[in-house]
Amino acid sequence: MKSKNPPFKFVLMLFVIGLVYMNSIQLHAQKNNEYGSLSFNNAINVSGKQRMLTQKISKAYLYLLNNTNDAQAKRDLLTSQIVFEEQNRVLIQNCKFKETTDRLVKVNELWKNFKNLIDGQPNYDNAKKLIDTNTDLLKATNDVVVSIISASKKTIQNNKNSIEEADAIEDIIALETIINISGRQRMLSQRLAFYYFANQLELKNKNSTQMLRNVFHELDGAINKLLISKFNTPKIDEKIGLAFSKWNTIKKNASKLTNQELDEAEVYKMSNELTKVFNEITLLYEKVSI
Repeated sequence: MKSKNPPFKFVLMLFVIGLVYMNSIQLHAQKNNEYGSLSFNNAINVSGKQRMLTQKISKAYLYLLNNTNDAQAKRDLLTSQIVFEEQNRVLIQNCKFKETTDRLVKVNELWKNFKNLIDGQPNYDNAKKLIDTNTDLLKATNDVVVSIISASKKTIQNNKNSIEEADAIEDIIALETIINISGRQRMLSQRLAFYYFANQLELKNKNSTQMLRNVFHELDGAINKLLISKFNTPKIDEKIGLAFSKWNTIKKNASKLTNQELDEAEVYKMSNELTKVFNEITLLYEKVSI
């Protein structure tokens, strides 16, 4: 009597087919959990950096009104424009989500007019226009960040069968949130200096002082969220401690900040140093594994 058990080669073939099939599913899930060639964490970080660059460019422009020969500010103004354009190109090139693409296109449209304002030697007429239009570009870049986070959440839900534990989904979303918060601190560090320079007598309007105070309190409140994040590693804690040290120096001079009593060069330098620390923190969060 012939054995009814299937031949060994047949079983082995089924096993190999099954293995290849499972690997292909896993690969497909990995690809679907990415923003083109970028991870979602990286895309959130990069798009968040765009917010910061709008403020860094604006800050440098206003600073150069009274400091026309400052080489660092001139480099910041030029290189920030180049990086902004290249990063927006990369974000568009890798995007496969219509809503995000539409928002990136809007950023490019606003950027063209914005760039015309900052072209050439800084002057007070364009500086006033820059103060009026600055927030529009900032909001547009922030809309891109929000859209990428939303796309990531939808992707996670669509592939939730490939994620074994519900806790993992919550952690992914929570990590993306903290990357966004940390990245936003970079922008606020630059925006604080921007409104300090916008608060000078020749440029000041009825909203200048209040906007400066608003940015100050936003920055102060968000830094505490980083302090208590469950994703903090010893390295991240070290960097947050450094950020607190630099921020506390600014807080001690809060009244001088609002009363235009600080040296412009020190404010410029301080904003770049604080931005650098928050950028390092954001990069560390981006690399956290779930």
